[in-house]
Amino acid sequence: MLNILVPTDLSDLSKIAVQYAIKIANKLEGNITLLHVITIVQPTRATMRLQLKSLEKELVEIAKEDLEIFVNGLSKQIKHNQPIKVKVAKGSSFNDTVKKEAKKLRTGLIVMGTRGASGLKKYVLGSNTTSVIGISHVPVLAVPELGEFKNFNNVVYATDLKHIQSELKTLIPYLQKFSSLVHLVHVTSSLKDVSTLEKKLDAIVQKAGMENVIVRVMVNKNVDEAIEHYVEVSKANLLAMFTHDLSFYEKLFNRSMTRKMAFHSKIPLLAFRQK
Repeated sequence: MLNILVPTDLSDLSKIAVQYAIKIANKLEGNITLLHVITIVQPTRATMRLQLKSLEKELVEIAKEDLEIFVNGLSKQIKHNQPIKVKVAKGSSFNDTVKKEAKKLRTGLIVMGTRGASGLKKYVLGSNTTSVIGISHVPVLAVPELGEFKNFNNVVYATDLKHIQSELKTLIPYLQKFSSLVHLVHVTSSLKDVSTLEKKLDAIVQKAGMENVIVRVMVNKNVDEAIEHYVEVSKANLLAMFTHDLSFYEKLFNRSMTRKMAFHSKIPLLAFRQK
């Protein structure tokens, strides 16, 4: 049974993510836990710490009540097969708290909402969702604000080929649950490499024992543009990508392709972080 964790701030965007998670859970007979994180920075003065402790207790109780109201409202809008659990957690960092709670709950999937961004916002502001993608060893499903669950039977898996064997080993069990048609996509900047790369990918797919796979190698210097275009043309209902530890320059410019696509994609992005 799949345990799904949905961090929520009770906003309309997080409501979309919860509704999406419910439909996945209904499909897979999974469990859902809604997590509300209260971020608290401990003061240095002892007297202030005592005052804060009292306030923390009050904040937790209010958050629990708000979560229950939130769940009751959702129950009137969408049916869920299993009772939805709620949890309020305190921590000095949202990302670290989500990561810790996911481990405690033996979570198999984190579902979060994401709102599209463009230009400088994409590189400077970031979001909780893309930050969690960067640190979580649990797969994160980033659901766009207009996202609507339509099964995952048509999936684009975009790869840079660097860790493709280990990525397929991780990805296949998830896709098997939905009997997905997989579009294995790689983007290169050189036309002369296409034939060689296609043969390499065909061999990898055959070795992995994958069925229902379409291999596509595209030529484009703009990787995210090429992926977006293919997602649209193929009418995919899920984009799967892997993120890895960032280099110095990627950290400096926040250029992780997977996190970038979390802002770009008009369909949900299933992001895995490889060790």
